[in-house]
Parts: sequence; structure tokens; C-alpha cells
Amino acid sequence: MTNRGNHITQPLFETTGRGPATGRDGLVAAGHPLAAAAGLHALRSGGNAFDAAVTMAAVIAVVEPSSNHVGGDVFTIFQAAGADRLTAINASGPAPAAADPAAFPDGIPAIGLRSAAVPGAVSAWETLANAHCRFDLPQLLQPAIDYAASGFPISHALSRAITDSRTKLGSSATGLELFFPAGQPLQPGAILVQEDLAGTLRAVAEGGADAFYRGEYAAKLDAWSRANDGWLTAADLAGYECETLEPIYSDYRGYCIAGQPPVSQGYVVLGELNIAAGYDLAASGFGATDTVHTMIEAKKLAFADRHSNLGDPEHVDFDIERLLSAEFAEQRRAQIDPDRAAHEPPPGDVNAGSDTTVLAAVDAEGNAITFIQSLFEGFGCGVIVDGTGVVLNNRMTGFSLDPAAPNYLQPGKRTMHTLNTYMVLRDGRPWLLGGTPGGHYQVQTNFQVISNVIDHGMNVQQAVEAPRWGHDELTDVVGIETRFPSGLDVALRGRGHVVVSDGAWGNPSRAHLIAIDPDTGAFSGGTDPRWHGQTLGY
Repeated sequence: MTNRGNHITQPLFETTGRGPATGRDGLVAAGHPLAAAAGLHALRSGGNAFDAAVTMAAVIAVVEPSSNHVGGDVFTIFQAAGADRLTAINASGPAPAAADPAAFPDGIPAIGLRSAAVPGAVSAWETLANAHCRFDLPQLLQPAIDYAASGFPISHALSRAITDSRTKLGSSATGLELFFPAGQPLQPGAILVQEDLAGTLRAVAEGGADAFYRGEYAAKLDAWSRANDGWLTAADLAGYECETLEPIYSDYRGYCIAGQPPVSQGYVVLGELNIAAGYDLAASGFGATDTVHTMIEAKKLAFADRHSNLGDPEHVDFDIERLLSAEFAEQRRAQIDPDRAAHEPPPGDVNAGSDTTVLAAVDAEGNAITFIQSLFEGFGCGVIVDGTGVVLNNRMTGFSLDPAAPNYLQPGKRTMHTLNTYMVLRDGRPWLLGGTPGGHYQVQTNFQVISNVIDHGMNVQQAVEAPRWGHDELTDVVGIETRFPSGLDVALRGRGHVVVSDGAWGNPSRAHLIAIDPDTGAFSGGTDPRWHGQTLGY
């Protein structure tokens, strides 16, 4: 690969040949074409980046119900035009007040209402709409209402997800009726109509978040939960409001990296970059054994620190400033053996899935937002409360049942969250913004994409297309895509890594990336070919 003046020519990996999407007045990225189209329409109808983001979030909850929904969570980082700082929203809900870890002697189940935490998405939508959108909620939610009421064609990916989730969706009669009419899973091209969901969205459009958390939806959820041995109650929803706070920051080779603050695992991206900053990855080269080995080992160390420290800040004390310090990064860097893979590395001394969707939007006024929304696993807990059409998350499965763990399940506590987004600032202004689905893969993919641009000079499309590695912490196995330079798998095995093939495009994350040209203000966007997402500009 040739790297000349921060521009890559003749890449050593197979690409689609696709270039970045571009725009001058606005650009949107979303994990489904219908959502991206709705976001672009919002921009071209006089809305700003926030209008586009909320519109896309509502639409994709309708058209991609396996990966995210009204009953899920939202995390976002944004900068409003004219603001001198970024803002983050953490819209993850707590465990119900009745939650009891003793009820799970065999582990927290992925299916059923007891695996659902309070959903935060609607609160985030309203918070953004009230503070930054030009359109009101009825206008923002109308495209989603139309798709729910009139239907949309099932994609091949959604049809596969439905087929694979028969057991989960069969946990409620509504799920079977909706997704398995006549006993068979919906096939590609079938029109999915969700009348109950349209009704819930209309109520939110007319009554705001109150209609969801303190209105008819909360009452229906409460009644269904009491009748089906659930824990969620109307009181759990009534007390919920999303959290608005400051992002966390670190420096990487002169660029300011803004990450999602706790309870998100966004710290891990910054921790990985902090460790990698001590190595000349540009000199070792993209896809070289030294580069990939170093990054995998940095990932392992940052995850070890996540496990030993990260929990709900309202319940757990940990020193985020220490974790992000140069001194701590140097301490962790010293534990990397350049010739040998570590297995289960210990955490540092701080006292000295997978189904999600991402979207982003920028506009010519200077608004920029990167946004992630999720149910956690495919179709969440599988529960659709009768008469609402809302698929509930199974975020409770993110808790630990170890009383000594910072992420131990307690009533009213939020689990450590895989959801995170990021921005990279150049001269104090947003330059790159992005994110990816993928559960525990999110932060290692974001790490690689940022490095692809800063260390290896890739444009946004190359950065998301480039072959990826992914380390599975449960099995200690590294999956690598076969488009890496030949021999990488053999070389990594020689250093003690357990390596498997992910095929040419098999990494489970699906990134997008937007860049803002600091000189012209023009936008460029990269779309991950591993999924059917789309980036559109004008």
C-alpha cells in the first residue's frame, strides 16, 4: 500500500471500488435505505441534522425491528451549530425496582420480560426534538407512522432474522401473529404492516414522551407484566428520563477523540487508542503482523480494565481520568509482549450482541450528530406487549451476577452498555463522526476505523471497507477477514493467537463514517458493504 500525503493509493486489500458519498449542504448515514431516504428528505424539507437523526431513528425502529425498536436504548454525541462544546446523551434505562439477582440461579435469560430494562429511546428522541429540532414530534415521527400503518417490504436480512428468531418471537402470541402469519416466517418482499406500533407512535407524536412513560403504553405494559410474571411496572417507566452530559476525551496523534461517557463502554475506544499511541502504526503499515498484533493486545488490555471498573456511575466509583491518563496508558503498554499474545491479561491498577443500528447526520449550519440505537440482541427479549407493537429490549442480560463485580445486577441500576459513538475533532471542530453495531465488537471496530484514517491515510469509504480483525473475549479467538495481506493468519498464530477466518467480509460490525472537510466544509460519507446501510448527501 502506498501512503502519500495522507492519501492512500493502490490499497493492498480488495475493495468494492465504491467511493465516498458526498454533499455540500447535508449528509446522512443510516443502517437501512428507507431510514437514510427519510433523513435526507427531512434535511431537504428545511430540517437540520437533528431533525434528520430523529426521523431516521423512528423510521429504522419500524423497518429494522430485529436490531432496534421503540423499546430499546439510545446513545448519541452531537455538536449544535454555534455551540463551543459537544454533548452526549445516555438513554439507557435501569433495571426494574423489583429486579432480584437471586431469581437467576442459572444466569439471566435472553428471552422473556424479566430480561427487559426500562427503554430509553423515546426519551432521547423527545430530548433532541425539544432542544435542537426545527420540526415538532408529529412531523418527525410521521414517516415512521406511515411505514408502520401502510407497511414496507421485508428485506432479505430481516427475513433471515425473523426465521432465526422463531423461538424468541414465539414467546408472545403477538410476535407469532406479526412475523409468522400462517405459521411461516415473512419472506423477502412481503409487506409488513404494524398497526399497533403505528398507534403507539401516534400517541408519542401527539403526547410526547409522557404518552409512552406515563400514559397508555405504560399502563398496558404494567398490566401485561403483572399478568405474565414480569418485573417492569408503570412506576418504573414514570420515573425515567434520559441523561444529558459531557463526553469523555482523549488525544490521539494530535486529534481530540470524543467518546461516550459511562455507563457506556465508550471508554474502551479511547483506552485502545491511548495504548496504541505509543507505537508507530503508520510505519509498521496497515495489515502488517506488528500492527495487528499490537492493536489486538491493546484491545485485550482495555477490555480487562472495562470488566474490572465499568458500571453505573451512580452506583460504582471508578477514576475515569486515571483510566484515560498518559501515565496509565504507559503502564498498560509496558505489558504488551511484541512477540507473544497475552491470554486473559489482568486489569491495570487504577488506584496508582448484537443487534444494533447506527446513524449520523451533518448539515451546512454546523450541526453534527452520531447516534446509536439498540435492543441488544436480535428482537430483544422477544416480548411484544399486546396492543402496543413495541418490541422490548433484553438489556438486563448485560449485568453480572457476581456480587463483587462493578456491573452486578441491582434494582434501579443501569447495566454497563456496549452502545457507544465517537467524534474526532480537528482544531476543535468535528472532523470525523461514526459508529457501528456489533456488541463487544463495536469498540474494537471503531478503534480500527479511526486508525485507518489517522495512521494509514484512508478516505472514509476505504476506512470502513478495509479488512478487520475481531477478538472474541469469551473464546480468546481472533477472527480475521481474508482480504488482509497474505500470511497474516500464519504470522499471528506464530505469536500465539488463536486465529479463525471470517471470510472476505464476515466481520459482524457494520460501520459508517462521515468526514467534514476543514477547509471547504464539504461532507463525505463511508458506507459499510457488510450491510444494507446507506449514506446520502446533497
